[in-house]
Amino acid sequence: MSALNVSEGFAPSVAITMDVLSGEIELAAARCIRLDKILGEFMDSLPSAERQVLTESLHGVDLLAQHLTGLASFARNVCFASPDGLAVPVEGALASLTLGALAERMAEGLGAPVVEAEQVDPGEVDLF
Repeated sequence: MSALNVSEGFAPSVAITMDVLSGEIELAAARCIRLDKILGEFMDSLPSAERQVLTESLHGVDLLAQHLTGLASFARNVCFASPDGLAVPVEGALASLTLGALAERMAEGLGAPVVEAEQVDPGEVDLF
């Protein structure tokens, strides 16, 4: 998979940017909540001595989920409070994301005009 290439100078509104960011933070929080649930179910199968260690870890996962939920709420409120017409250049920030699926979701949510990377003819073989 090639790196995400966004058109130079792409600058969506702050409101849209914060809305997309909030959605991604909410997704991360939901994944933390799911992890917390799975670990909680797993805890029942552990000996009581090991449950204490897992309980402490569960508190950390729960705190992380709350932290992410708070950040998502903050970003969403900034989205609603942002003045119309205020834009933010995001090209560099998108390019710095190392998780491809995240970069693609955010670029799509931001409405980024993606520049197609050079494509290899499917009939050619790439040798390394």
